[in-house]
Amino acid sequence: MIEDARDHSPASNADRAELAALERRLGAEIGRLRREARTARMLAGIACGALALGLVAMTNPEVARVIQTKRLEIVDDEGRVTMVATSNAQGARLDLWNATGANVARLGSNDTGGDFIVWNRDGQTAFSAYAQKTGGRAEIGAAGGKIAAVVEAGPTGGRMTLSNAAGSPVMGAGAFEAGGAVRIGDRDNKDAAVLQATASGGSLSIDGAAGSTVARLRAGDAGGEFDLAAKAGGHRVSASATDAEAVVVALSAAGSARLDATTASASVDVSTSKGERVASLEKNDTGGLIVARTPSDKVLVSAGASSAGAAGGVLQVFNGEQNPVFAAAANTDGAGRLALGTSAGVATLVAESGKVDGGSLSLVQGGKRALAFLSTPLGGLLNISGADGTPLVVAGRADDASGGSIVVRSTAGRDLVRVGTDDKGGGNVLLFNKDATERKAVAGPR
Repeated sequence: MIEDARDHSPASNADRAELAALERRLGAEIGRLRREARTARMLAGIACGALALGLVAMTNPEVARVIQTKRLEIVDDEGRVTMVATSNAQGARLDLWNATGANVARLGSNDTGGDFIVWNRDGQTAFSAYAQKTGGRAEIGAAGGKIAAVVEAGPTGGRMTLSNAAGSPVMGAGAFEAGGAVRIGDRDNKDAAVLQATASGGSLSIDGAAGSTVARLRAGDAGGEFDLAAKAGGHRVSASATDAEAVVVALSAAGSARLDATTASASVDVSTSKGERVASLEKNDTGGLIVARTPSDKVLVSAGASSAGAAGGVLQVFNGEQNPVFAAAANTDGAGRLALGTSAGVATLVAESGKVDGGSLSLVQGGKRALAFLSTPLGGLLNISGADGTPLVVAGRADDASGGSIVVRSTAGRDLVRVGTDDKGGGNVLLFNKDATERKAVAGPR
């Protein structure tokens, strides 16, 4: 082996000594690194074990992880805050922001419970919900910051309100102790219509522009009721229906009219402003009847179906003592009959038509016919009667001669004098004794 001369020089020996020292230091460093590596591997094992123990601990329901903070902020990729969770004097609050930085929603707590608010991008409330003492309340916002709708729980039940563009609550509905109610207002928020349940049933009222009620339909204790009123309230109409009767009343400052129908009869009454009945349309046993009265309810005129059962109608005029002084009616033959009476209601003049033809005119005294004019198939006939109604003088066409005849009778009804014509056309007079058994003829010149 050939050695380099430099290996045996003094300088080379020094280098070798330094190199050996360097090798010793390098070996020591390598040993230290190996010891640290073993320590790291041991720590890693311990960490893995601790992690495994943590995972096991997380599956234990008795152990929970808690994060506590006064304020929690969530930011987006650009660092803008989009959600904040914090607390206040009433409890917790959660706020949300959109990408433009507008606060668009808030969930929080208040003195009566929780509340939730949603704003639009202009910062106006679009929706809000609150907890209150009577329950929940929800509001829907409209443009301009107005409230368009409200739904809430009141002390007697649910309530709802709808508002117009001006913010006036023109429609509402609610539940009350008696039942439900719906209210509609005009543009000035005055009542226009109210539909509600009452203790007796339902009720609907309609108001005019002046604010007064002009119509009302309701259920009463015994049936339905209906009212109409003029704008100024001077004229009114009311109606009601029960099991016993149906009534319609029209009222004015001058008086009233009433239509009344019952299970037994029907009538229409006209009254004064004081309620005094002055005219009526009534029903009797045979038909209808029209009656005009004084304010003190005395009958002045009546017209209608005859209550005597005769086929036809009757017209009567009464005096202040309620006695008939004029009457027009149908007689028993169905022909016309006209009568004038005294102040006591006794007929003194009677005009009557025959069943087929003819008629009569009678003057009555004491209820008996005193004078009568009759039309017969032979012509006219005149009867003059006594106090008992027996004809004492009869004048008319003779039924056994070609001319006229006058007969004078006794109170017993026997002919005492006959004045007429004979069979030759001349006049003659026949005189009888009181028994009408003997007679004497007085003839005219031939």
